[in-house]
Amino acid sequence: MHRSAILLALAAAALAAPAAARAQGDDAPPPGRGELRLLLPPVWSHWDRRFGQGTAGLPTGALEPSGTDFDADSLGATQLPFLVPSQSTLRSVTGIPDFAFNLGRTRLDLSTNVRAQPLGLAVGLSRRLSVSVVVPLVRSRVEVFFTKDSAAARRANVGWNPAYEAPGSADAFRGQVDSALAALRTQAVSGPAALRAQAQAALDAMAPLLCGLYALAGGSSTDPTSACYAASAVGAAAFLPLAATAAGDSITGRLAAAQSGYAALASDYAAAGVALPALTAGMDLPDSAVTRDDIQRFLMDPAVGAGGDSLAMALRTRLGDIEAAATYVIADGPRYRGRVTTTIRLPTGMVGSDRNFVEVGTGDHQTDVEVAVRNDVALGTSLRIVAAGRVGVQLADELWRRVSPPNLPIAPLAQRALVRRDLGDYVGVDLTPTWLLDDALSLGVRYSFFRQGPTRFTYADPADSARVGVAAGVLDAETSVRWMRAGATLTFSTLGRHAAGRARLPYTVSIGWQSTLWGRGGRTPQTSLVFITLATYFRLWGG
Repeated sequence: MHRSAILLALAAAALAAPAAARAQGDDAPPPGRGELRLLLPPVWSHWDRRFGQGTAGLPTGALEPSGTDFDADSLGATQLPFLVPSQSTLRSVTGIPDFAFNLGRTRLDLSTNVRAQPLGLAVGLSRRLSVSVVVPLVRSRVEVFFTKDSAAARRANVGWNPAYEAPGSADAFRGQVDSALAALRTQAVSGPAALRAQAQAALDAMAPLLCGLYALAGGSSTDPTSACYAASAVGAAAFLPLAATAAGDSITGRLAAAQSGYAALASDYAAAGVALPALTAGMDLPDSAVTRDDIQRFLMDPAVGAGGDSLAMALRTRLGDIEAAATYVIADGPRYRGRVTTTIRLPTGMVGSDRNFVEVGTGDHQTDVEVAVRNDVALGTSLRIVAAGRVGVQLADELWRRVSPPNLPIAPLAQRALVRRDLGDYVGVDLTPTWLLDDALSLGVRYSFFRQGPTRFTYADPADSARVGVAAGVLDAETSVRWMRAGATLTFSTLGRHAAGRARLPYTVSIGWQSTLWGRGGRTPQTSLVFITLATYFRLWGG
């Protein structure tokens, strides 16, 4: 087979394969002095479950769906704390002290696939020393299945605010509230003396209700002297109680009573020759319960919602973290082979965006330094034990995050801040007993253990702590990683035959699989990996 045909076959196989954000490992031997090694080690991974932590009813490390944090029997202010102000206002204007938003039962299923196609080049500078670079192209894809239970027992008690469905529909109501309350304030100070007390009493009784409804309907007063100035700070409500619920009936009834009392007072003023502005407009309430699309719209709305991306498929194809390394061969004998590799990983990959709640990045996007040792010991003529270990030190960086604990993954834009991130350092171990089936074919059984310390977060600007209202350290939770994997690798290599003059081309082909059997940390995925290592060698100089 011609060398060009071999290279074409290797490239085609690599481009057809999926992969993970970081290569499985440099299993191919380093090049000798004057040699160039071309490495194509595609890796593809998949997961839809994780080893959880702190989930109600489950022990630490139990497998659970990746989207567990987004699931809710009754989605509301418990899962979306930024709904609390409007929920509190609704409790006040309805007179129902335990009113709670219920957007219905929701479920989010996530299925993640990450494909990395690294291209590696290594050059042997001497018999023992070589340098290399690996440039990965990574494609991350998160399939999202967001559903809302429409069964009667799980039905939502709110709908999308009509003021946002039909902009301008609440203008008449808000305008009349502004005018009526301003008139009462004026009359309580400078109106007919006999009616001033009545005007003040009406203002005190009606303002909490009317200003609450004014704010929930999207009203916002910038005049500090306005009766509704304080209430408008609550902000508009994305959702309002359904018209045909106890909360909706209460709003309608209390508003009608306030308007009736105001009409009676207006009649008294008319007799005194003073005309009060009208207060007759109703406030529209939703007729239909919130839908899945309404929730998606809410997540994207920067004014009343989270200001992020909707819970839909996230697909990214970008560079991963580029690696530059130097390898020194300690020994290369028939009984023992050993080498040490120092790697610098560059911040060229992409982390998940703070706009997207489910996205998986293409790398860590920060600099780290790794030292790895690989030992290959022969036990008899057909069994070798490969033991490898690595230690990584990860350097701190800065990035934008929404500061929120892991069990509350949907946070508003107000909680977005620039934070300093210090990824935990890590250690990994691989143990691979390998059986030599003949002088070119071998079968290995691989066991891997990996442990990474927790990530530490602090605000880049300490003043953000007061602005956001949440300590940056809440992002530390569930960031440590521990896992064990097991799998097998089948390798065909012509390197020995080529050295003996019995093979024309020197190359290795390894195909392997690993599955994560155990994990801890809270967000450690149950990853399945399939990887291929394709390497061929070219003479550049020397003989």
